[in-house]
Amino acid sequence: MAVGSGVAPLPAIALPKVRSKHEATVLGILGIVLFVALWEGAAQIGWINPVILSSPSRIAVAFAGQWESGQFVADLGVSLTELAIGFGLSLVGGVVIGIAMGLNRTTEYALDPFVWFLYSTPLVALYPLIVVWLGFGFATVIAITFMLTVIPIVVNTFAGVRSVDPALVCAVRVFGGSKLDVVMKAVLPASLPMVLAGVRIGLGRALIGVVLGEMFSSNAGLGFRMTVYAAHLKTADVFVPLMAFVIIGVITTQLAILLERRLQSWKT
Repeated sequence: MAVGSGVAPLPAIALPKVRSKHEATVLGILGIVLFVALWEGAAQIGWINPVILSSPSRIAVAFAGQWESGQFVADLGVSLTELAIGFGLSLVGGVVIGIAMGLNRTTEYALDPFVWFLYSTPLVALYPLIVVWLGFGFATVIAITFMLTVIPIVVNTFAGVRSVDPALVCAVRVFGGSKLDVVMKAVLPASLPMVLAGVRIGLGRALIGVVLGEMFSSNAGLGFRMTVYAAHLKTADVFVPLMAFVIIGVITTQLAILLERRLQSWKT
């Protein structure tokens, strides 16, 4: 453009920086490595009390001891079994109840008070009653896990069913579809995003239920072992089941995300 024309030049367009799809993973791993290195260095220098925070090297030694004794494997098996059963029951019950409430007003009005009672009540307060009813042990952990997990799945499934476009239901009925066809070919696919959102929330709450149940009403599992080690001030040993719970939570969440992408791939 000629100088002095009186027209201001167009501003330069900032192009977005191209990032590698693995950059987030690499940076996350580097951040964890740096944190562990700083933690170990602070412990070696004496800036932190090993009785309070321990150190990565002490935790590694404690993990090796628990693994060799077989205690860690046994507790891990108990916790995973309780998580699988409690979450599985919550998933089946939550989806079925949520669909039934979403499709039928009578069912909604009948179950709605109980759903919102459990949703708004701090369920930990019901722990003494659960112990009285079921005693200490496996059944109590399953019950606590179920109660903490089922309500988010019910609420999200119900909201997903109610948000289904009526035109989809009408289309299935016009082509001679039965009530089961309406549910399987219209309601479930359309409400799937909300259902999967409830599943992801339920996974986190299920893990919390397992931890709480094992810490206060069990004689086995990672949560129970944490209380035993903490009572003897074995901080490094406490971190071993704690880190196991963290890893379980990360793995189950990532699996839920992968399942969500797989089941909703038809949208694209």
